[in-house]
Amino acid sequence: MWWPEHIPTWAKLESVIRADLVIVGGGLAGLAAAYYAASADPDLTIVVLEAEFVGAGATGRSTGIVSPGLSIPLPWLRRRLGDRVTAEAFDASQHGVDRLREIVTTERIDCDARDEPHTLVAVTGSDQRRMAAHLRALNRLDRPVRWLTRDEVTEHAGAGYVAGFAYDNAMVVDPYRLAVGLADVLRGRGVRVYEGSRVLSLDTDAGRPRAITAAGSVTARRILLTVDGYGGELNPMRSSVVPIRTHLLATEPLAGDQLAALGWNGRGGIIDQRNFFNYYRMTADKRLVFGGGPALVPGGDPRRDAAASDRVQRRVDIELLQRFPALSGVEIAARWSGLTASSIDRLPVVGAVPGRDGVYYAGAWCGHGFAMSVDTAWRLADMLTGGSRPRLPWYRSTAQRIPTRFARTNGVRGYLQYLDRLDRYRVRRETARRHVRTEHRTVEGQPQ
Repeated sequence: MWWPEHIPTWAKLESVIRADLVIVGGGLAGLAAAYYAASADPDLTIVVLEAEFVGAGATGRSTGIVSPGLSIPLPWLRRRLGDRVTAEAFDASQHGVDRLREIVTTERIDCDARDEPHTLVAVTGSDQRRMAAHLRALNRLDRPVRWLTRDEVTEHAGAGYVAGFAYDNAMVVDPYRLAVGLADVLRGRGVRVYEGSRVLSLDTDAGRPRAITAAGSVTARRILLTVDGYGGELNPMRSSVVPIRTHLLATEPLAGDQLAALGWNGRGGIIDQRNFFNYYRMTADKRLVFGGGPALVPGGDPRRDAAASDRVQRRVDIELLQRFPALSGVEIAARWSGLTASSIDRLPVVGAVPGRDGVYYAGAWCGHGFAMSVDTAWRLADMLTGGSRPRLPWYRSTAQRIPTRFARTNGVRGYLQYLDRLDRYRVRRETARRHVRTEHRTVEGQPQ
């Protein structure tokens, strides 16, 4: 969707070189880490290795909604870590939005960046109760966010929701242009960015880690893996970081009457609060980008995975029209999917890789990659260059583990299917209750 017809091709790594820092992954996490490391120490030799092209992974395949928040519910985090650490964790997500805005503005990256709200909405009463617990937690952390009025919910997100609130410190961006623009900034600062340079293996036996590609290698003092869901066998956290495939589509540009029929103002990102939620935003050229359906855990069989992905894409088509019936005649310009990653405890994983001297990992953004990866890059670059910025709960060398591959695929897949069924049941129950209430009001309004 976001990519131009001609993808710019930059140099591949085709030699044996040395560097101070190698970053594996040319998405926002890796590029931001290179940006902050180069800013902290301009004398560093920094290399970025991207398997395909800059922005080809989770960054370029996203909606470009940049918002604060954590995947793990705040009430759980307060019980687990206490109020001070929970507030610091939430503030990190706010800080990530601020930092990304600062990068875009300072470096004049042309990526259609707009300061627009991030609206969270409830489809069912269960969603609303979960949102209420979240807002109570924010109040107790002295970071209050108010409920939107019913009219404001409709204006922010469209009709049919029972409640909502909005984060004002949020943005939307064209994610592919953001990645390409940031890579151009890095080249201007002397960072070497190689595309088409998939890292096949890491050698840590010779004292300094070495990243090996098909045509070359880089030996460095430190290697940072920012591969998230695209790590494959390179993922050093396979027992605790699970790849998840998400699915999206984009319409053709909408005309004025079509925009008016949507029933919302078209500003910002909208995410509903089911387990498997719909999320959408409007692009600068008035395309509706819409994602949703159940997330998938790749099983390793390409044909079965492709068939499952096709089923979810058809589901996204249906959910688009359920949300916006007025789009029934609108052409779909593109459909795509992408991999992200989640840890079992729904917090990122950032830290040294056990048993691999000089190798670090940053990923498992759990759906909050734009803000969390930029804040993490800012802190991690400081750490890798000798600084001492405060670290957060996800600075760790491992996470909660699922010991076997069978459990990580079939077990997690079964759990996700259960959550999907639960969502469907709650929506059906809510629809039935609304129908009963409507009939009751109609009977009461009849003359006796």
